[in-house]
Amino acid sequence: MPTRNRNALIGLLILLSTGCHRALVYDSSTLPDELIAPQVVNPLNIDFAKLARNKERSEILHLGDVIEVQVATGIEEEEPIAWKVRLDNQGFGTIPIIGPVRLAGLDFTAAGQAIRHEGIQRGKYVAPNVSVTLGQRRTIRVTVLGAVKQQGPLDLPVADADLLAALSMAGNLTEKASTIVELRHPPRPVMAASFSPEANSPRLVTIDLARAELDQNVDLRLEDGTTIMVRPRPVRFVSVIGLVRKPGQHEMPMDKDLHLLEAISLSEGRVLQMADKVHIIRQGPGWRDPVVIEASVKAAKANPKSNLRLADGDVVSVEETTATFVVGTLREFVRLGFTSGIPGF
Repeated sequence: MPTRNRNALIGLLILLSTGCHRALVYDSSTLPDELIAPQVVNPLNIDFAKLARNKERSEILHLGDVIEVQVATGIEEEEPIAWKVRLDNQGFGTIPIIGPVRLAGLDFTAAGQAIRHEGIQRGKYVAPNVSVTLGQRRTIRVTVLGAVKQQGPLDLPVADADLLAALSMAGNLTEKASTIVELRHPPRPVMAASFSPEANSPRLVTIDLARAELDQNVDLRLEDGTTIMVRPRPVRFVSVIGLVRKPGQHEMPMDKDLHLLEAISLSEGRVLQMADKVHIIRQGPGWRDPVVIEASVKAAKANPKSNLRLADGDVVSVEETTATFVVGTLREFVRLGFTSGIPGF
């Protein structure tokens, strides 16, 4: 069977495989928005600075932070001892002599004033001078996996524990990364009486980095035990059949769009330059049947808007027409006439 007929048969079988339903046919110039191929977003081109959220001031104290507290009465002959105090899970720091003082959420100056106030109120000091400095920030441990340059566990300060900081510490994304990131937070602790499988399950948040910079409501904060998975980009393919020199399946670029004329070039061009009619068979996710988009090589060359962007799984068929069939048949006849003997002569 000649190559052109075999390719035409392949295209016909694709349409017949959908059953008795007739595929909807659309003109490329009036294609509805929902049928337009999505644009490829290269995550390496995303401005990650736009993912930054309003963070708390760096001097704000958090649960688990360690501070150094000095209380001077003015009668010491030597410099006062610097006590190391860790804030507990309720935000209190237990100060020697004074006792527990709530400090979480305060800056260093306000924390010193709170300690001074409680020392006086509780009758421990008359007019102390209190200084508070940072000893050590509490950190959380997260794990970064997938398409990042350095996979593995990371320790992040609580105040800076967000997705942007984690990706930065992991060396940022690789060339194979997609824009999809999954945050798997640990299950929240629940009381035995209220236990349920759902409450004790990890909490999964899926984030599209291409959209996250536009939506400031997307929560990018991390928790102790969060696992970050950067999904790799799936390999995409497009098939080119019909009146082309080398029909077949081609891998699409990972970091840019593939258009109609480029796909035909991947199949080494058209067999006949007069072959102009093109059908793009597109099957979208969740669609019952594929659709057929009518396009033109001539129009694609004349107008970039007609050089359609292709989607993963598209089948590009350079169609046989009456004119191409006649010319192709004559060409085949002439070729055979020069290469075969004529019986009886």
